[in-house]
Amino acid sequence: MIDTNTIKSKILDLALCGKLSNQKKTDHSVEDLYSRIQSEKQELITAKKIKKEKTFSSIETSELLFEIPATWKWVRIGQIFTLQAGKNKTASDIEEEPKEEKIYPCYGGNGLRGYVDESNVEGRHVLIGRQGALCGNINFAEDKFWATEHAVVVYQYANTSVAWAGYFLRALNLNQYATSVAQPGLAVGTVENVLIPLPPLEEQYRIAEMIEKVFNILDTIHDLQNLYESDVEVLKSKLIDAGIQGKLTEQLSEDGTAEELFAEIQMEKQQLIKEKKIKKEKALADISEEEIPFEIPSNWKWVRLSDLCSKISSGNTPAGGSKGGAYVNEGYCFFREQNIYNDGIHYDGMVYITEELLATRENSTVLPQDILLNITGGSIGRCALISDDFSRGSINQHILIIRVIDPKIRFYIHKCLCSPYYQKLIMGNVVGDKDGFSAGRCKNTLIPLPPIAEQMRIDAKMDELLSLI
Repeated sequence: MIDTNTIKSKILDLALCGKLSNQKKTDHSVEDLYSRIQSEKQELITAKKIKKEKTFSSIETSELLFEIPATWKWVRIGQIFTLQAGKNKTASDIEEEPKEEKIYPCYGGNGLRGYVDESNVEGRHVLIGRQGALCGNINFAEDKFWATEHAVVVYQYANTSVAWAGYFLRALNLNQYATSVAQPGLAVGTVENVLIPLPPLEEQYRIAEMIEKVFNILDTIHDLQNLYESDVEVLKSKLIDAGIQGKLTEQLSEDGTAEELFAEIQMEKQQLIKEKKIKKEKALADISEEEIPFEIPSNWKWVRLSDLCSKISSGNTPAGGSKGGAYVNEGYCFFREQNIYNDGIHYDGMVYITEELLATRENSTVLPQDILLNITGGSIGRCALISDDFSRGSINQHILIIRVIDPKIRFYIHKCLCSPYYQKLIMGNVVGDKDGFSAGRCKNTLIPLPPIAEQMRIDAKMDELLSLI
């Protein structure tokens, strides 16, 4: 994802230093612009339309924030603008109620409040937020409006660009000059003394035009990303579901059939039972036509998950848990539901048990290549693969161990369980007060089984396409 807000900040920084625009010899002198601003202000002071401004101190070299083009001039904000704090709206301020209330959205804030009114400010002006969360935020107000005490109206002279003024004031990050922390406030006198680089008039308009063009592009990217972000999850869901339905890969005759793979797995399972490494389980019901949820390729086979596994069972929490001293600082991983994620094991908050305690928990011992599935609570359905180099661990009662007989199929089975179809199936088969998905229901879950070679192609294809998305 492109961080458009960070890019906007970088663009403003470049503009403020004169690196976003070209300096042209045909531009009028910035000194001429500064003189015209002072003349216009003096005329308004003489006509008593604005108050006589304070005398600003000269700018010392030590105050300069960065280098600017030779054709620009460092000034104080109050020297080129007049700042007027808004007022709280009262009956004495206006003859009648304002026609309309407006909230001007601000960069980084909710918005500055203003009112459309016939008797106050009109035209396009920059607004500076001066209190609370909006302190230092910048926006533009249009037409006739009334500014409340939360905003400062910026008045300009000599046809200086309103857009340029807003962008440069935003780039200065005026919030850094606020007083107080709990409830920030920005004094007009403080803002007036802040330094701002003044470009020639023509360059101001070029800068504003360039920023607006770039910002429009970034806004489009932002909107598209938001749209794509919402759609991409739908796309991923359809992609994964297509994978487990055989729609992403070609079925090749040299792969053999899932029937052959299933027969091999059953032979291995019977051998494990014969060697008493696993217990013989009650025979599962035959799969009826009514149970089959979707069509699969002819060389695939519908099976129950338990037919592919040597173990599907949950664990329990050691007596006393953390309060009873069951957990130690170092030892064997004791997995809880907060450790299980689709992208793997998250070790934040992991607790450990001793080798002695692990030895008493044979039924809930986790081994390399196991699949762990959360079966209760808000994290139900999250599913993690245990790596090949893992040693041993254990689980609590909120997790199932799913141990497939042929380790090569574990990647495909994991993809199935993480797919939108199976996540919905798990959610739809919860029971009990804590929304639990039982081991019995898990064992009976139908799985579309492809030949092993195609499983590997499906897994690789999904990873490739998901990474591209």
